[in-house]
Amino acid sequence: MVTIKDLSKMSGFSVTTVSKALNDYSDISQKTKDKILKLAAEMEYIPNASARSLITQKSYTIGIVFDEITGMGLQHPLFSRILESFKSVVEHEGYDIMFLSKSMNGKDGSYLQHSLRKQVEGVFVLCTDFNSVELVDLYRSKLPMVTLDFEQSDILNITSNNKTGIMQAIKYLVDLGHRKIANIHGSDRTYIGGQRKDIFLDVMRELGLHVPTQYMVEGPLFSKEDGYQAMQKLLKLEDLPTAIFAASDMMAIGAMQAIREAGKKVPDDISVVGFDGIELGQIIHPRLTTIRQDSRKIGAIAAHNILQMIDAKARDKRGETISIDTYLITGETTKVLR
Repeated sequence: MVTIKDLSKMSGFSVTTVSKALNDYSDISQKTKDKILKLAAEMEYIPNASARSLITQKSYTIGIVFDEITGMGLQHPLFSRILESFKSVVEHEGYDIMFLSKSMNGKDGSYLQHSLRKQVEGVFVLCTDFNSVELVDLYRSKLPMVTLDFEQSDILNITSNNKTGIMQAIKYLVDLGHRKIANIHGSDRTYIGGQRKDIFLDVMRELGLHVPTQYMVEGPLFSKEDGYQAMQKLLKLEDLPTAIFAASDMMAIGAMQAIREAGKKVPDDISVVGFDGIELGQIIHPRLTTIRQDSRKIGAIAAHNILQMIDAKARDKRGETISIDTYLITGETTKVLR
């Protein structure tokens, strides 16, 4: 393996100068940096991560706390795209990512202990139980941190603009002539589940529309199975809704399956709108009308902010929420009421 000493010998520069060039120090000229970096590329020099950390006192590692409730894990189409976008940005800046768990070496531990042991420089949190003891301890550590879909006084939160998105969905249905709109929502025990449920009710009130209690059905884990079971309950009502707004695309897809199995058609009998904009919704038949979250932008903005916090280049954003615009994707699961 090529070492810094080898680069020094071949370039004629001192080991110190070579090291500074490789680590982008400002006290050597750009011309010198360019020569050394060109030689390093030609000799296929690979930096030693341990040595780099000792020199810079940085681990160049960002921790990921990922705990989603549907059981799909990294196969979940929304979270996987957010994480891929996040990973792409931080890797471009020379950082690795590491998934953090509460256990270490098979023993009980905490996210904070794992973060400290691995010396991560920041943490990106994507999960459901944001108020767990382990996460509260992590928040208090003051590590640079960003959460997804959770407002906490000491943390920067990145989220889609749920109010705008849900307004887009309901207004679209109303413009098509729908008034009897049911909601398959997530669990109140999750931050985003409770928030989207409350926003749906607020939007319906703003538009002067009544929501019968039986039109509000929980699909706790935002999963396809939850949407299927929730829709089965709605199909038993004497006064059926003409449209369904589901708080996730997976629940919307499950609802569509239940409607078909009941001998009814989407959208001829019941219109369906989802929320997320995952790829699956656009390749099924009929194509799902949905509110798309810009997952790539969410991941990129989370990454840029956490990198700025690590480098102390950002103003204090603790407690702030950055909202990312959503947009309506019109598919084939909605129809005009005549």
